Amino acid sequence: AAVGFDGLGSVSVTPGSYTDAAGNGGAGGSDTVAIDRVKPTVTVDIVDTQLSDTDSSSQVTFTFSEAPTNFSEADISVSAGLTLVAGSLAQDAVNPLLWTATVTANDAFDGTGTVTVGTAWQDAVGNTGIGDDDTVAIARVIHMATVDIHDTQSNATFSSSQDTFTFSEAPTNFREADI
Repeated sequence: AAVGFDGLGSVSVTPGSYTDAAGNGGAGGSDTVAIDRVKPTVTVDIVDTQLSDTDSSSQVTFTFSEAPTNFSEADISVSAGLTLVAGSLAQDAVNPLLWTATVTANDAFDGTGTVTVGTAWQDAVGNTGIGDDDTVAIARVIHMATVDIHDTQSNATFSSSQDTFTFSEAPTNFREADI
């Protein structure tokens, strides 16, 4: 059967379509077999859209078109910036097509992380799976603030100074109360 075929295949012999040596017409017969040549797929979804210092981990869902028979943490790879939490991979108790795991963003990483499932897993009849991946923005870099006091001395004549605060990244909630 052709790759991509999923259904019943059959072979039949029409009654009387052949004879034996004595000229007797042959009886017909047929048989069927289930054929599955469809490659199963997986969709990878990192649930959180961004990871940061305040939210450094996310659940990842793996949704299969057919239940995999040999899917494990070894089938999951993560890029720089992410760590797969060991032992977190679990199949859903109700839906055999749904699996989940947890990833954590690494400290001091700023960029895009990727979770990938390759093609080493199979469906119940041995068809090799088609992999997938998903990405997440990660911002786990410690942001720095530099303070520059313009006047190097304070005395009775100069009791105040203009100060400059330079941030490595634009702050979103910097207030006078932070000084």
